[in-house]
Amino acid sequence: MNKKARILLLLDFFQHRTNEQHPVKMPMIIDYLESQGIQSERKAIYSDIETLKDWGLDILYSSKPPVGYFLASSDFDLVELKILIDAISSSDFLTKKKTESLNERLLSLTNCHDANELRKQILLNNKKFKNEQVFYSLDSLQTAIHNNMSIEFRYFDLTLKNEKKYRKDATYYLLIPYALIYENQRYYCVGYSTKHNSFSHYRVDKMDDLQQIEKIEKKRFNLQKYQSTNFNMSIGNIETITLQVDESIISTVIDSFGQDIIFQKLELGIYTVTIQTTSSLTFISWLLQFRTKIKVISPLSLVDEITSMLKDMLSYYTD
Repeated sequence: MNKKARILLLLDFFQHRTNEQHPVKMPMIIDYLESQGIQSERKAIYSDIETLKDWGLDILYSSKPPVGYFLASSDFDLVELKILIDAISSSDFLTKKKTESLNERLLSLTNCHDANELRKQILLNNKKFKNEQVFYSLDSLQTAIHNNMSIEFRYFDLTLKNEKKYRKDATYYLLIPYALIYENQRYYCVGYSTKHNSFSHYRVDKMDDLQQIEKIEKKRFNLQKYQSTNFNMSIGNIETITLQVDESIISTVIDSFGQDIIFQKLELGIYTVTIQTTSSLTFISWLLQFRTKIKVISPLSLVDEITSMLKDMLSYYTD
């Protein structure tokens, strides 16, 4: 029993208290084991270290300062943990309490020295949700997707008083959920509506009173195509749109629509590109931020819609 406890303590010790900059000498290991109530000889500890190495732990000994034993690698390196922690810390839908809990669980996967360094760099999003309902909704939706269950829910907006105002007179929406998509710091549930005979998506943080209804057979569905053609998860008709683009914003256009789009040179410094996406207000707003650097060539219906919108805005600001 003493040997089993000793090797488990050594495993935890190397994982959470050592790295290349903070190796430990044998007297420190012996003192640690004694503090845990285990008396050990050097020979036994050397044997345990070899056993841990045989199990796959990358325990090394440095003969150059700083001298000692240390765990050279682990499941996650410092940069990987930082990426995960930054993603969690910047997510709106997670409360401050849930964010801190998840971050601490991630930090427990590395040694105390790296964990302390990462803690200094954590910056929480100041738009964090106040309640954890969305977290439980995600769990329920994931279960429904896995078990091929249909769901019902009510959908709401927030008023000036931060109160829920349900759409459609608080009637329930019926949906067959297919996937959860994380975009724009939000989770969206993509599903099929038998009432409208089409696919659509809903913000999970606006779904309320969510319940699973019945098991159902799903249709074939291309999630990647759905996501790529719904600009920033906006609702609208999917259209083939040709844009005239200034060379100076080509990189930004690629960031938004992917590296597979093809640009054709129109004249010096000017290119055209054809994309498939939703012709929504969100898409139009994205276009307008570039002022005269980008222009819709077709379809003409979208050109007319943008022209009308700009005239209305000009009238609004000049009256």
